[in-house]
Order: sequence, then structure tokens, then C-alpha cells
Amino acid sequence: MIKLLLLTLLIISCDSGNSVPNYSKDDMLSMAREVDPNMQVIIGSIEKASVTCSDYKYPCKIGYLVKLKGLELKALFYESQQNALNSAKHIKGYRARNWVFDDVRGEPILERAVTEGMKASKEF
Repeated sequence: MIKLLLLTLLIISCDSGNSVPNYSKDDMLSMAREVDPNMQVIIGSIEKASVTCSDYKYPCKIGYLVKLKGLELKALFYESQQNALNSAKHIKGYRARNWVFDDVRGEPILERAVTEGMKASKEF
């Protein structure tokens, strides 16, 4: 009985150590500013948001249109890393934990910026 309890506790403790925390909006902004100190978050108007989360099969919590290295990309914030992974695979985009980057593929400057500077991996 004690061996079973110890084995169960060991499995639980090993499993919980594998998860990595989500990136906050401030974390991502800080990483983006390290890649490009002149980066800009493009704000939409009251009538039209710059990124509409409902346009995605896996809707994001909030989306940002970002100008990085002179090029625009969409940064999508998800509360769940699993939803971010599903979304990135669906759009064949890049993902950094709970963030997805769209409109990056095929732009070598942006691909390098998100993989090296923002620790994203391609999901295609």
C-alpha cells in the first residue's frame, strides 16, 4: 500500500514539473522589443479591430497587429497552450507557448524574429 502511494506521488510530481508557464502580454512585448526596439502594436479603430479573433477556427482571447522589423504580423493571445497549439497547426503558423503568430510564414525576416527572439516554433 505504501509503495503504491509513493509511486502515485512520484508520477504526479513528475507530471506537474513538465508544464511551462504561459507567456504574459508583458513577457511577449518585452521579447518583441528586444527583437526590434522600434516595434509597434497597431491599434484598430472603435468600428474595426485590427485583428478579429473570431476569424480563426480556434478563436483567440485577443489579437494584435504588430509591425516588427518593418513588416506586419498578427500576434494571437490564448489562455490555453493547447488551444494555441491547435490554432497554430490549423493556420500553419508559429507558436510560443500560449501565443500564435500569423502572417509570418514565407517572410524570412519575421520567421527569424519569432523563432530566435520570441522563442516560437513552427507548427507545420
